[in-house]
Amino acid sequence: MTEKETVLKEVLKLLGERYQPGLYEFLFRYRGDLHKQRLELEDRIDRACISGTLAELKEALRSYWVFHMKALEEFKRDPQLALDLTRVRQEMVEDRIGA
Repeated sequence: MTEKETVLKEVLKLLGERYQPGLYEFLFRYRGDLHKQRLELEDRIDRACISGTLAELKEALRSYWVFHMKALEEFKRDPQLALDLTRVRQEMVEDRIGA
């Protein structure tokens, strides 16, 4: 396993421990700006993994971490707003395919 893969795996593991089900659906449905920002950050991480330096990957992951901590705080303040997770997930897939 490369150092990039090790760093990526560890950060994603730590984020997974803090992730709350429904966060991404909440962002998609109620905070489109943050949903778009998350997708851009994920693209940045992908590019850094494929062709960037370790330092670039770490910077992208730091931004991704900070984003998630802020998004989780907002999500906790706004209790789910009666999300139909299955329906919203399907809308997210359709949106991603159409992009």
